[in-house]
Amino acid sequence: MDRVIAQISQTIDWEDLIALERTLANRGLISENVRAELNRHAHTLARRYLINRGRLDSSFFSAAEEETLDVLAAAVVALRRSQQLPHNIVKCLRAGGLIGTVEHSVCHSSGLQYRSNLEEDGVARSLLEAIVIRHPAEFDADTVKVASLHAGQPVEELFQAVS
Repeated sequence: MDRVIAQISQTIDWEDLIALERTLANRGLISENVRAELNRHAHTLARRYLINRGRLDSSFFSAAEEETLDVLAAAVVALRRSQQLPHNIVKCLRAGGLIGTVEHSVCHSSGLQYRSNLEEDGVARSLLEAIVIRHPAEFDADTVKVASLHAGQPVEELFQAVS
């Protein structure tokens, strides 16, 4: 099993990881540890993919940006495993970065149609709203207001938690 786990961590692209995953499944070699390593490595590849394709500056991410990147990476993993590409997620990242993607998804339904595009790629709006509620200081007031309305939490409480 250690050899299998080492082989997983050495894969550097999606096609190899997906092929390895299928091979392991066909041979009945996917244990709980192997599944965990496959998921961990897939998430790592998804984060790298989004940073590179979204043209993100990876020198430092705030807590809200890290959470957003993790949510988007989870959607990328699901898409890649179903042999789809996350074009909509990448477009949103290129247009607004991590924070801008959340703000547009939560507040706007026009323009680049962030909300519907991200939902098509498997990113639930409620996950992004939760990030806004946990980190209200990183988002504009309109985004916080919309997120708090959907969550049923008063805006004043969110801003008092920051102070």
